[in-house]
Amino acid sequence: MFIFGVIFALIAGILFGLIGPTTKIAYNAGASVGLAIFLRYAVASIIILPFIPYQKNLLSNFKKNINLFLLISVGSIFLTLGLLTSVIFIEVSLTILIFCLYPIYVLLYSIIIDKEKIYLTVKILFFLTFLGIILVLGPSLKVINFVGIFLAFLASLGATSMIVTNQKMSLKGISPIPINIFINVFNTIFFFVILKIFFSLNFNFDIGIYLLILIPSICYSLALLSQLIAIPKIGQSYTALFLYLEPVVGVLGAVFLLKENLETYQIIGASIVILSLLSASFISSRN
Repeated sequence: MFIFGVIFALIAGILFGLIGPTTKIAYNAGASVGLAIFLRYAVASIIILPFIPYQKNLLSNFKKNINLFLLISVGSIFLTLGLLTSVIFIEVSLTILIFCLYPIYVLLYSIIIDKEKIYLTVKILFFLTFLGIILVLGPSLKVINFVGIFLAFLASLGATSMIVTNQKMSLKGISPIPINIFINVFNTIFFFVILKIFFSLNFNFDIGIYLLILIPSICYSLALLSQLIAIPKIGQSYTALFLYLEPVVGVLGAVFLLKENLETYQIIGASIVILSLLSASFISSRN
C-alpha cells in the first residue's frame, strides 16, 4: 500500500513539473493566460465527469462536508492565481523557490498541529531537499517586489491548504474522486465568471493553440488526481516531500523542451533532491 502511495506522489510531482514548460510553449505560440487557467480546470472537469454516475451519495457528501470541499477549492484558486501572477513582479526562479516552501509548511503543521511523529532523518531530508531546490532554481534576487513575493507566498499557502485539507478529508473517508470533481467543476465556474466579468477571455485561437494548451491541462488533471490518491496512502508529510520532484522536472523540462541551459550547480542540486527522495522512500518503507 505504501509503495503505491509513493508511486502516485512521484507521478504527481513529475506531471506538476511538466506543467510549467509545456504551458510556456503554449504561451510562446500565442495562447493567453486566461485561456490556460480556464482550460486547466475545464479539461480536468471533462476528464473526471464520466466518474460521476458511479459515485454514491455524491450531492449529500458535498452538502455534509461543504466546508472542507470549499476550503480545498479555495486553496487551489490561491495556488493558481498566486503562481500565474507573481511572475509578473518577480523572477520565475524566485517565485518557484518561495512556492516550494509549502512542503516545509506541511511538515510544520503535521508536527505542531496534528502531533504527527516525524522521524528526525525525514526532517533532515526535507531541508536537504529544499537546499537542493535552491541550487536547481538558482533564484535571481535582482528584482525584489513585495507584491510578487506575497503572491508567491499565497500560492505556497494554497498548496499547503490543499494537502492538509485533503488529509482531513481522507480521514473522514472521502475518496479522491469526489474531491477532484468538486475542485475542478467549482473552479471552472469560478474562473469563467471572474475572467468574463473582470478580464478578457478570448476563445478565438486556432486548433494548434488548443492542442498545446491541452498538454499542460491533462498534466494538471492527472497530477491532481495522483496527489489526491497518494495522501490517504502515505500521509500529507511524505506526499509533500515527494512533490519536491516538481521543480526538478520543471527545470529539466525547460532544458529539453525550451532549450534552456543547465548549469553545473543545477545538476548538483537536482542530484541532491533525487537522492534525498530516494532516501526518504527507503527509510519510510522500512518504518
